[in-house]
Amino acid sequence: MWKVFKYTLLDLARNRFAIGYAMLLLAISTALFMLEPDNTKALITLSQVVLALTPLLSLVFTIIWFYNQYEFTVLLAVQPLHRHTITRAQYLAVSTALSASYILGVGLPIAAWAPGPVGWTLLLTGGLLTFVCCALGLWIAVEQRDRAKAVGIGLVAWVLMAIVWDSLLLWIMFSFSDRPIEPLIVPLAALNPIDLSRMLIMLKIDLAALLGYTGAVYEKFFGSMGGMLASLSILLLWALLPCWAAVRVFARKDL
Repeated sequence: MWKVFKYTLLDLARNRFAIGYAMLLLAISTALFMLEPDNTKALITLSQVVLALTPLLSLVFTIIWFYNQYEFTVLLAVQPLHRHTITRAQYLAVSTALSASYILGVGLPIAAWAPGPVGWTLLLTGGLLTFVCCALGLWIAVEQRDRAKAVGIGLVAWVLMAIVWDSLLLWIMFSFSDRPIEPLIVPLAALNPIDLSRMLIMLKIDLAALLGYTGAVYEKFFGSMGGMLASLSILLLWALLPCWAAVRVFARKDL
């Protein structure tokens, strides 16, 4: 497994997209910190960019990369290697490469301008989101034989997570704010990794109070240490479950 991981990672290190992704994030992060004198405001804007851009690019790149590597993957599969080993190694390599690009592009400006709990939380949640979206992208790619259809499903998944789910949650909360819906809202928020990451960052910046009832509901659960650990554990599960599904599907797939 580690040999496949090593050579896949070395190949990805020369990939123009991974290098361009790091440079793009570095340019955006540096520009925000240089243009905005208040580092907290720059971090808030950067978090919105990261929560939109990172899941989208991770999903789409993983899907396209899998199809570009399909013939090589089939060649590996006819070697005396278990298929689940190949899938796990490829997933780790793609996630590690994109996470390294993310840490280079966002981490360096944060370390220079805004080192602290908020910056590190943004780095951690962005890194976990990269692992989550790479797992989802790999699962989609392994399930679908058609590249265009797989990319379309990936884009729909991103729209659902980034826009639709958040809007639906806010509608439920404001429509039923006179009823005790906290036991329903917290599990619903956990069903969306982007929403979960956004709340973790906002609670660190103390912006939850500005959201009124919405913020109070989230702060009650996610604001405690137990809630934070539970949230990070849920994000890990979001990465592990699609990866497990991708490994299982590829092991049974007719190549």
